[in-house]
Amino acid sequence: MEEVAGSEERHDADLVLLAMGFTGPENQLLEQLAVAQTPRSNISTPEGSYRTCVDSVFAAGDCRRGQSLVVWGINEGRQAAREIDTFLQPVSHLPVSGGIIPRTVSAQPEEISVPA
Repeated sequence: MEEVAGSEERHDADLVLLAMGFTGPENQLLEQLAVAQTPRSNISTPEGSYRTCVDSVFAAGDCRRGQSLVVWGINEGRQAAREIDTFLQPVSHLPVSGGIIPRTVSAQPEEISVPA
């Protein structure tokens, strides 16, 4: 890409969302934080976790897995939020992947007798 002189435009806005296509995580920031990267320049995290090698730094979505479908980014964002929540406090009440928190039943239901 090359800048074209005189092509600038100015638009007032409260919020701007840029959809430019994923070109990889910002290397300068990752280098400053000393976050480990994969050979493909994505942020490296252990399998099954969103925590990076830097304490209190988490990664999810395209910066972690590479360019992918938005549904993967949404799912990873939710899972990362839950992992961050449990990092900050002992128990998270955020839903797990699939939206159901598994639970165990410790007591057997009482038998119900039906009159004949």
